[in-house]
Amino acid sequence: MSKTTILIPAMLDFHFPLLRYAFCTPRYAPVILEACPEAAALGLEYAHNDLCYPAVLIIGQMLHALRSGQYDLSNTVLMIPQAGDACRGSNYLHMIRKALSRAGFGSVPILSLNVRGLEDGAKLHVTPSMLHRAVNGALLGDLLMLVYHQTLPYQKEPGAAETLLARWRQQLGRRLQGGILLHGERKALFAQIARSFSEIPRCQRQVQRIGIVGELYVKYCGMGNCGLVPYLHARNCEVYVNGLSWYALYYLDTHMVQDAAWGRACKPLLWYLNRVQTELVDAVRQAGFQCLDPYDRFCRTRQELIPYGVHTADGWLISCEVVQMVELGIRKVLCVQPFGCMPNHICGKGMYPNLQRHYPDAHLVSVDYDTSGTLVNVENRIQMLLDAQ
Repeated sequence: MSKTTILIPAMLDFHFPLLRYAFCTPRYAPVILEACPEAAALGLEYAHNDLCYPAVLIIGQMLHALRSGQYDLSNTVLMIPQAGDACRGSNYLHMIRKALSRAGFGSVPILSLNVRGLEDGAKLHVTPSMLHRAVNGALLGDLLMLVYHQTLPYQKEPGAAETLLARWRQQLGRRLQGGILLHGERKALFAQIARSFSEIPRCQRQVQRIGIVGELYVKYCGMGNCGLVPYLHARNCEVYVNGLSWYALYYLDTHMVQDAAWGRACKPLLWYLNRVQTELVDAVRQAGFQCLDPYDRFCRTRQELIPYGVHTADGWLISCEVVQMVELGIRKVLCVQPFGCMPNHICGKGMYPNLQRHYPDAHLVSVDYDTSGTLVNVENRIQMLLDAQ
């Protein structure tokens, strides 16, 4: 019996090359969809232009893949993650179904990846093995992203960091697909990966250090932020993007632990993930790179400034990342939001003036991504930050 192809939209550029192995099962063969320039126009053709920007791009990308002729539609399913909080992503499944039906693909099933009891009839069943591989894929993706971004601007030999990144992805992919990654082996891998990037010959260069915070999709997805990270690298910048595991721990702590049905099960998971993340942070710092604090210390950052109770959508997470980046010496921070993400605009943009008052030497510039906007407007906003003294 042939495996069912599971199409996953591009969302986490650094993490999905490893996270996809969580969905390699006897039943499913995962495919991460590549970015396509037609996504926005195609999404707007079959979805209302008042939808949030990520929804339009995801719908367009899915339709482009189904139209491509590369997949047997009788043996293909789509998958969409859903947070299940104030984010409109909680309703993505209905939006996608409506768009697929209008485009003539109403028979293609859609699976929901969530832990909040949404869409029981379409929910992807997650096994312990899948969860274990997903956790390892996310943490290893964090590590690769952190050390790669802090190596790339300084490499003496062009392409050295990219080659090492590709080699580690290939090696880790085989390991994740091969079975359970034991705790001691994972800890050793953390140290080995970080050390390997620190050993790349470096040159002294004057660069600008730019932090990136904001809504998850436009923060981590190159299609969602118009290639923001390569754009900054090409302009002599070192980029710092905080890891996905901080969001996962934030979500567990502020959303799941408070849930009567999930709280008891999530507390030990929260403790375990924080322990492993601490080992990751230690490995990064011991290799000479910078990293924000592990979650148990991170969540106590300036609580008098950023109340713990503000946890709608990305809530206080964004502000804590800004504070810790500034205290690490990253004085310039791009705050990226998509059009239509009201919780992010409120919890994110609503905090920026207060943060600026408390950190007058920092520069925070907010950038909105929108299907009706132009790239030149985005680049002008970014240039404002690069030109700031």
